[in-house]
Amino acid sequence: MRTFFARHGKVIALIAGFLFSTLGALWALLVTDNLTGQIQQLADTRSANSTAIDRLNRLQSEYFIANQQGDLIFVLAAQAAADDGLVADLIKGNMLDRATPVRNMLGELALEHQLDYETEMAAYTQLNDQVRANLTAAGYKAVKAKEQEIIAKGQARVPELMKQNAEIDQALNAKQAQQSRNHILGVTMAIIGSVVLLGANLITERASAAKPTAEIAAEQPEVPASGLPPEQ
Repeated sequence: MRTFFARHGKVIALIAGFLFSTLGALWALLVTDNLTGQIQQLADTRSANSTAIDRLNRLQSEYFIANQQGDLIFVLAAQAAADDGLVADLIKGNMLDRATPVRNMLGELALEHQLDYETEMAAYTQLNDQVRANLTAAGYKAVKAKEQEIIAKGQARVPELMKQNAEIDQALNAKQAQQSRNHILGVTMAIIGSVVLLGANLITERASAAKPTAEIAAEQPEVPASGLPPEQ
C-alpha cells in the first residue's frame, strides 16, 4: 500500500484536488446561487407587502379625515340659520373629496387581486354621480355605506399582509441560516482542493529533488574495503 501511494501519490492528489475544487464550484453555482435567488424573491415579496401596507394605511387615514369633514358639515346643516344651498354645495364637495381616497383604495385592492377594478369603479362612480346630481339623505347614506365597505376591505387586507410578512420573515431566517452553512461548506471544499493540489506540487518537487541525488550516487565509483582505489 505504501509503495502504491509512493508511486501514484501525485496522480491521486491531483485528482482529489480537482474533484474538491470542482465540487466547490458546482456547489456555489447550483446550490448557493439558487438559494440566493429564493432569498431575494422572498425579500422582494416582503418589500412589496410593506409598501402595500403603507399605502392602505395612508388611504384609510385620508378617507377618515374627509369623512370627519363630512360629519362637521352635517352638524352645520342642523343649525337653524344654515343656508340650505351652501350646505348642499359643501356636502357635494365633500363627496368629491371622499371619492379620491376611495378610488385609490379600489385601485390598490385591484392590484392585490381582491376585486374587479372596472366593475367596482363603475358602480361606485355611478352611485356617487347620481347622488350628487339629486342629493337626498338616503342617497348620501348609500354613498357613505358603499365607501365604508370599500375602505373596510382595505383595512381587512392589512393584517393579512402583516401575517404574510411574519411568515416570510421566518422563511428568510431559515434560508439565510442555510445559506451561511452552504457558504462554509463551499469554502471548506475549495480549501481542501487547494491543499490537496499543493500536496501534489510538493510531491512533484520532492521527486524532482530526489532524482538527481540518486543519479549522482549511481555514478560514483565503488570503493573497496581496503580504502585504496582500484587498480587501473
